[in-house]
Amino acid sequence: MNNQRSILGNYLQESTVRQIRELNIERNARIDALKTRADAEAYVKSVREKIAACFPMPEDRSVPPSEITGTAEYDDFKIEKIIYLSRENFPVTANLFLPKTPGKHPGVIFLCGHSGNGKLSEAYRSGAANLAAKGYVVLLIDPISQGERWQFTGVPHASKIHGLCTREHNMLGKQLRLCGDFFGAWRAYDALRGLDYLLSRPEVDPSRIGITGNSGGGTMTTFTQALDSRFTMAAPSCYVTSWKRNFENELPADVEQIPPGILASGCEMGDFILAYAPRPVLLLGQKNDFFDPRGLMETYEQVKKVYALLGAEDNVRCFIGPTNHGYSVENREAMYGFFNQHAGIDCEAKELFDGKKIADKDMLCTESGQLATSRPEFNLVHDLIVKKAAELKAARTKLVPAGVKALLKKLLNIPEKIEEPYVRVMRGILIDGIADEKRSLTRFVLEGDHGMLTPLKLNSANSFFHFPELEKLTIYIPHLDGGSEVVKIDRPADDVYAALDVRGLGETLSLGTDQNEAVRKFNALYSQDYHYDSVALMFGTSTVALRVLDILRAIEFVKARGVKHIELAGRGQGALPAVFAALVSDDVAAVKISDAPESYQSMVDKRVTDWPQSCMVPGILQYMDLPDVYEAVAAFKPFSAAFVSEPVPEV
Repeated sequence: MNNQRSILGNYLQESTVRQIRELNIERNARIDALKTRADAEAYVKSVREKIAACFPMPEDRSVPPSEITGTAEYDDFKIEKIIYLSRENFPVTANLFLPKTPGKHPGVIFLCGHSGNGKLSEAYRSGAANLAAKGYVVLLIDPISQGERWQFTGVPHASKIHGLCTREHNMLGKQLRLCGDFFGAWRAYDALRGLDYLLSRPEVDPSRIGITGNSGGGTMTTFTQALDSRFTMAAPSCYVTSWKRNFENELPADVEQIPPGILASGCEMGDFILAYAPRPVLLLGQKNDFFDPRGLMETYEQVKKVYALLGAEDNVRCFIGPTNHGYSVENREAMYGFFNQHAGIDCEAKELFDGKKIADKDMLCTESGQLATSRPEFNLVHDLIVKKAAELKAARTKLVPAGVKALLKKLLNIPEKIEEPYVRVMRGILIDGIADEKRSLTRFVLEGDHGMLTPLKLNSANSFFHFPELEKLTIYIPHLDGGSEVVKIDRPADDVYAALDVRGLGETLSLGTDQNEAVRKFNALYSQDYHYDSVALMFGTSTVALRVLDILRAIEFVKARGVKHIELAGRGQGALPAVFAALVSDDVAAVKISDAPESYQSMVDKRVTDWPQSCMVPGILQYMDLPDVYEAVAAFKPFSAAFVSEPVPEV
C-alpha cells in the first residue's frame, strides 16, 4: 500500500497525545481549584449535564414489555429467562437471578464484557449466581451482538465480522453515526430499560440498587451509572483508567467506548464516576491489564478529592486484582464485600458457588440460542437504523447550493480563516512513473494542529528544493497513498501534480496501534484508521473534517507561492475530503473525483459496508446526503465524478 514508510506516521499519534495532555492539564487545574463543598457540587452537576449530552436516547422509563420464557431452580436461587423490549419491538435477552429467601432484596444490574457467549460466560454467571445466593436480585443482560443477540447471523458478506462481537458493534456504530446516534447510548439504554424492569419486580428494594460489569461491561457500568440517579452503588471492573493513558498507549476501543464530543466538553474518564458523587463506587482493575492501572490510580486519587469535599471520602474505593484482564474471583469478591457494606447485607464476601454448575440450557431464553433465528418477528439493530435513516430523509428540506455549502462548513467545523502553514522542505524521492519513466516527488511538509505534519509532494520530471513558479496546480487526495498513486495518473510529461497525504493516509499512516504488521488492513473494523477517527470523534470532530482542513491549509500554502489556478482531484476515500474542500473553498477552480461513494444512504442501507468510519460525517443524514453535496459543487464550479458502491481494493 504505502511504499514510503515514513517517520511522519508517528505524528498522528504524537499530535493525539499532545491534545489529550493539554486537556488533562486544563481539567486538573479545574479539579485543583475546587475548595469547598459548593464547588464540588457545582462541578458534579456540570459533568453530569455534559455526559448526558453525549448519550442521545429515548426518554421512556416505563416498565418495558417483557415475557418469561422459562425458569430453573437451584438450591439458593431461581433463574428466570427474560426477554424484554428496550426499543420498538427490539428485544433484550436476560436472566433474572432470584434468591430463595423471602422479603425485599437489593437489586443489581450485571453487564457483560465482550464475551461472545454473553451472559453464559463463566465469570459473569458466577458473579450473578453468588450475588443471588447472598440475597440480591440480579438481572444479567446479554449485550447486542453477544450471547443470544448476534445481529449478522446468516447475512451474506458478513463473515469478516460475524463471530467477533466488537466488529459487529463497530459496523453498527458507524451506520448509527451517520444518523447522529451513538452505539454506546443504545447499550446504556438497554441497561436502563433493564433497570426499569428490575424495579418493577416486587422482590426488589428500590432504595438499594447496584450495577456492575467487567471490561466492555465495566465500560457500560461506568457510563450507565452516570446517566441515572436510581443507582445507589456501582462497581465497574477492568475499564476505568484515563483516556490520556489509553491514547498514550495507542489502545483502540470498541465503538461503544467512544462517547462523541466527550473530550471536547472537557471531561475525562473520572468525571463519569463523579456524575452522581458521592454515590458509593468501587473502582476495580487488574495488575496486568491493558486498561492501564496507573491511570486507574490517578483517577481514583482525583475522584477521592472531590468525594472528600462532599464529606464522603469513604464512599469511593479502589481494588486492583493480582492477575490479568477479567472479572477474576478476587475482583468479584471485592465487589460482593463493597455491595454488602452499602446494601446492609450481613454475609461473607467469599465466593461459594461455582457458576460452571449452571447448565447453559437453564439460561438460554430462546429455543435456538439466537433471537435472530428463534424470534424473527423482532427487530434487529439494522432494521431500526434503516427506519431512522428513512425518517431523516423524508424530513429533510431540500437546500439550495449555498445552503449546502454553509451547512457543510458548520458540520465540518471549518474556521472562517485558514492560516498559511509553516513548511519544512524535505529531501525528494525518485519513483517509477508511467512507462518506466522516473518521476521526482519533491516533499514539502506542512505543519498543522497539535504538531500534525502533512506532506505535499510535487510529482514532476524535475526535483525542486523550493516551490517552483506555477500558474496552475492540481492537488490529488489519495485513496490510500499519494506517492504511489499520483505517478499512475496519465498526463503530459511536463505537467506538475501534487499529492497531499492528508492525515492517516500515505506517509502519515500511523505505524502503531494494536495491529500486527503481517495482517494490517486499512479498512479493518479495528484498524489504526478507525482508532484515530474515534479519537477525533471524542474531540468533537471527525477524520474527514480534519482532512478537509489539511487540504485547506495546503491551498493557503500554494496560494502564497503564486499559484492562481488550483484544482482538486480525489480517489476512493480521498474523494470525499477533496469534494468537501472544493465546495467550502472559493479558491478551488474545479474538482474531479473517481471511485467515490454514491451516497451515505447506501452505506446505511447495506447490512455490511466496507467504507471506513473515517470517511463519514457524524449526523450528516439529518441534513443532507452526498448527492446534495455533489449537486452543490457542480453549481459552483466544473465537477466530474465516477462512483463505486464499495471502496476499491487496497492493493
